Amino acid sequence: MSLSAADRLAIVEVITRADEAAGRRDADGYVALFTPDAVLDGTQGRHAGREALRAAVGPVWAAEGPVTLHLTLNPVIEPGPSDDQATVRSVLLIIDPAAPPALRTAAAITQELRRADGAWRITRRTVAPAAVPR
Repeated sequence: MSLSAADRLAIVEVITRADEAAGRRDADGYVALFTPDAVLDGTQGRHAGREALRAAVGPVWAAEGPVTLHLTLNPVIEPGPSDDQATVRSVLLIIDPAAPPALRTAAAITQELRRADGAWRITRRTVAPAAVPR
């Protein structure tokens, strides 16, 4: 299967909007970018469904401090088994923007997305420690 340029742009936009919502601490806006049956898993446990995601992100964001920037870098988008599925691998940097700015966390992110009703949504987001290049 292949993805059009428009699909790839829409997928990057969903991921960017998730970063923006996380930075604003907007749990409702964040979970709206996920499918109702989505799974968030990784270093902070496994959370399935929008309500579980909403409950999980508050404590995670609180541990980051009052303000952070979430930046997704180098997204690699792979088509899924159908035209309505895709997988994105990227690096997430969480930055404390106070002077001087400081890197809080780097993580490897794998996201599976599905197009439903004409919109791309995240179905699974897996967070892992960033791999150290060798």
